[in-house]
Amino acid sequence: MRKLSGDDFKAVVYGAGFYGGGGGGSMEEGMLLVKEILQTGKDPVLEMYDIEELPDDPDAVATMVAAMGSPIETKGMTFVDEAVSAIGGMAEEAKSKGRELKYIYSGEMGSGNTILPLYAALKCGLPIVDTDGNGRAVPEMNTSLAPIHDVPTSPFMIANGNGDVLAVRAKDPMDSAACEKIGRCTCSAFKGIGFSSWNMNKEDMLRASAVGQMTKCIEVGRALLDSTTENVIENLTAVFERFGDPFRVLVPSGEIVDIQIESAGGFDTGSTMIRDDATGEIYTVLCQNESLLVRDGAGQVIMTIPGIISMVELGADGKVRAVSNCETAVGQKVALTVTKAHERWYDRPECYGSWKEVMESAGYTGEEVSL
Repeated sequence: MRKLSGDDFKAVVYGAGFYGGGGGGSMEEGMLLVKEILQTGKDPVLEMYDIEELPDDPDAVATMVAAMGSPIETKGMTFVDEAVSAIGGMAEEAKSKGRELKYIYSGEMGSGNTILPLYAALKCGLPIVDTDGNGRAVPEMNTSLAPIHDVPTSPFMIANGNGDVLAVRAKDPMDSAACEKIGRCTCSAFKGIGFSSWNMNKEDMLRASAVGQMTKCIEVGRALLDSTTENVIENLTAVFERFGDPFRVLVPSGEIVDIQIESAGGFDTGSTMIRDDATGEIYTVLCQNESLLVRDGAGQVIMTIPGIISMVELGADGKVRAVSNCETAVGQKVALTVTKAHERWYDRPECYGSWKEVMESAGYTGEEVSL
């Protein structure tokens, strides 16, 4: 068991922003939550357990909690109250089935959506597990590791800022697409919602989640916090070499020259164009909240989801941070990098197949491209 406190929370925001691959909420939201955590009047400590430390008890479960909504439309919202309400509803659901909700885990990576479950866990007096529901950000419930690996999405809990909680029970508990539609409709009605789903015991998490992802998130976050525009590429490369994960820098230093993004139906959909400072080559990143693919100057697709496409802002003050697609602006200086997602994303054909509709909506019908 490891105890997280102080700078660990800030590192989570920075690292999750990188692993979010353009989605998962804004740095502004994440740092606002860190500020609230650290202003509680005492040094908050959050216990984090390795999955192997958990008891072999099928009725001791963990649940995820996250926010849902357009990152642009919900920018500045923290969703803490919504998250706590959703957890409360899920605890009651677990109890009704003879199970006990004992742990929280993050549902996805992202500056806002990874620190949120940690803060909610602190408020609920529950520890977290060193895993993540996806090891990256995802645009829809049906593009998630849990349903791909046969964990039911239903029942799930939806909560708004007023403390109203809706328990959703799909006719087919495995129908994550139906759950996604219900969530998006509710999301539009309340601008954004908190939701909880995918209760998993130890065995479930080992086969259906990104085990060890929170530790990786913190390490990448520390590398970013310790970096400047001069050494960030070197420091990130060293971290991924230590992990043994493939990592490629497409643009060491570039400028965003065009952004075309529209917000509708709880999604931000469009493209961002980045010009390499050294070569003048234009790279295009397509997104639906998360960055879905990147094309080089010749129009060749060189990376698709579930791989992680990240933009790292190179600040004029020398500071660096990963930015989501709701935090970019024309003229912004960035580095563009890609890395493979957690290994769980590559063990079934359905992993890439679950993104089929999302990719087609972005105009791509080709095969997965990975490192």
